[in-house]
Amino acid sequence: MSGTQMSQVERAFEGLHRLISSGALAPGDRLPSEQELCTQFDVSRSSLREAQKMLGFAGVLTSRTGAGTFVSALTAQTVMSGLGVTIPLLPLEEYLGLFEIRQLLEGFAAAQAAARFEDVERARLLEIAEDLATRSWEDEGSALDDAFHELLATGARNEPIAVVLRSMRQRGRHYRVFERDDAAELKALSDREHRRIAEAVRDRDPVRAQQAAATHIRATHEWLEGLRPAPEP
Repeated sequence: MSGTQMSQVERAFEGLHRLISSGALAPGDRLPSEQELCTQFDVSRSSLREAQKMLGFAGVLTSRTGAGTFVSALTAQTVMSGLGVTIPLLPLEEYLGLFEIRQLLEGFAAAQAAARFEDVERARLLEIAEDLATRSWEDEGSALDDAFHELLATGARNEPIAVVLRSMRQRGRHYRVFERDDAAELKALSDREHRRIAEAVRDRDPVRAQQAAATHIRATHEWLEGLRPAPEP
């Protein structure tokens, strides 16, 4: 793409961004015709379409066959859903850079779970942790690990946080550290950490739950950084 084309794409992107952020185009509104927008922004159709693709990828615009392009609902969940596409594509170095965020968010979710969970949720989290400890990674271990962290994330009572954590876990599953021949010790350590988190949540201890969750995510970061496995989607 030449510099001139990029300049037009940027101009179209900024123009659409301005229309939406100013309220000139509200959630649910249909975009004006391509001809109108190209004239307004002084860009080509191809540049406008590229800018629309970028905003569509970010969850800001949505296309309906035969109807046109519309501003999405613009909920936090909708806009952040693009993370489910981008994070699982990150190379290891970039993925590792997200772990401080994951550590904070997972610790927050665990603390909130300890404070807010109903008895049935507390019991279910501990049940999953205990079941996971008896399973190999190939024998439902991966699914149970995901179920544990998915339930824990609901403790935040905040869907955008759950979306971010879900996207990070999705990429993490591509690095199959528990399928290595020497992974038994890692699996045992992970199982103990899951149980500590679940017990803190059961005991309604937010501080201990936060610390246990943060320790678990920090250990995961250290394993990946030390082992540097190739992703196996």
